[in-house]
Amino acid sequence: MPQLIDVSHVSKRGASLRVTLPKSLWKMLDINEEKCTIGFYEMDGKIIIQKMK
Repeated sequence: MPQLIDVSHVSKRGASLRVTLPKSLWKMLDINEEKCTIGFYEMDGKIIIQKMK
């Protein structure tokens, strides 16, 4: 069973929904404020977030 790392809340911004990545996740994924791109994948009904190269 996957390990829960952190949780976040969903908020509305215009016509979109926004999820804020907790600091523990962006550090783990090596994401910073400098134009990083992340991809969202679906596998077996679960969403996977991955830093794009």
